[in-house]
Amino acid sequence: MSKILIVDDETQILKVMTRLFLETDYEILIAENGLDALKLMAENDVDLIISDMKMPLMDGYELLSRVKEQYPDTIRISLSGYAEEASMFRASLHNIADFNILKPWNNQNLLQSIKKIIATHASLNSEGLERIKNISSLQYKTPENCQKFLRLINEEDEELLVSEIEQDPKISHLLMKIANSAIYGAMPGSVKQAALYIGMHNLKCFLHWAAMTMNADDPEQDEGDLGLLWKQAYSTNKIMLFLYEALLHKQPPEASLFAGLLHNTGLMALYRANPQIYQNQFSSNSLMSQDILALENAKLGITHQEVGGYLLNKWDLPFSLIEAALYHHRPLDPNIINTELVASVHIAQYYSWKFLLGKEHVELEEEAFDRLGFSQKDFEIRLERYMKKVLLV
Repeated sequence: MSKILIVDDETQILKVMTRLFLETDYEILIAENGLDALKLMAENDVDLIISDMKMPLMDGYELLSRVKEQYPDTIRISLSGYAEEASMFRASLHNIADFNILKPWNNQNLLQSIKKIIATHASLNSEGLERIKNISSLQYKTPENCQKFLRLINEEDEELLVSEIEQDPKISHLLMKIANSAIYGAMPGSVKQAALYIGMHNLKCFLHWAAMTMNADDPEQDEGDLGLLWKQAYSTNKIMLFLYEALLHKQPPEASLFAGLLHNTGLMALYRANPQIYQNQFSSNSLMSQDILALENAKLGITHQEVGGYLLNKWDLPFSLIEAALYHHRPLDPNIINTELVASVHIAQYYSWKFLLGKEHVELEEEAFDRLGFSQKDFEIRLERYMKKVLLV
């Protein structure tokens, strides 16, 4: 039975929340302030905490920050109003919550979201993942320059961050290259323009990806399988951004500009750790992705989707990106919260592989188009026009 702690200084909110969970299997604890909440957490194994963001004594930002540091396995959900955009920006930047509930909420949607997020976190703590967490080749030391940049993001010093990136030739080159996969339309003319457009949320994601890339041979120049995987991630991001702009007519969710780039993080990591398993799997005559997933399960007891979700969670990246990595071959999974993003990444990675290999390599869930509200035919017509105008790799 999962134990949920609800924290709010408004007694009425606590009563409403408590009634909401009466007919569930969850054990509910309540606290009227952050200090009492921390005392309860010290005495109980809390699986999930829901905290209001605006409270006296200790606000939700500080409470969830302390929970994140002291109880990293506890799922964190923030409760906020529309007027709290400034505090929510900081909360999102530092990823203090896996999910945010806006007031007023829909009871049924809230219960479903909690059920889904608990199920996804269970996947990130599976027995298979426990067995591979100590594989040395999946671990790497973050380069000093990336550590410095990530520290500046943590300090919210955007001006110094951009200045330091401008003075780093390797990161600057990589940022300009990757910015082309994250910006639909005109390319920025400078590192500063690219960094400011992308924003600190997405720069954090980029830097973790860059750190992984810098710990391997240059994948951009690699003509082998690793280079192909890099190109596939890059072109997936381009197609995902095209889909959002041309068919959904909006930007991806905050801090999700690189969902396409990071979706196959687990596959790249497992390939570097076990290249023999993937021999001849990424050629024009290769197996379908479902066969690769079965191969991974047989050899490792885990798939690259689960490894990708685990790594992005370990890097403290947004839950939306974790879902994109964990479910990109299963966009109809009932446990997905960010259904739009995952469906978009699923479609983008299918056409990216098809573009690179000249054949189908992954299975396409056609219902993903229905979830996004446009037809596969319309998308393919528009994508064909786009492909003629821009070089994806």
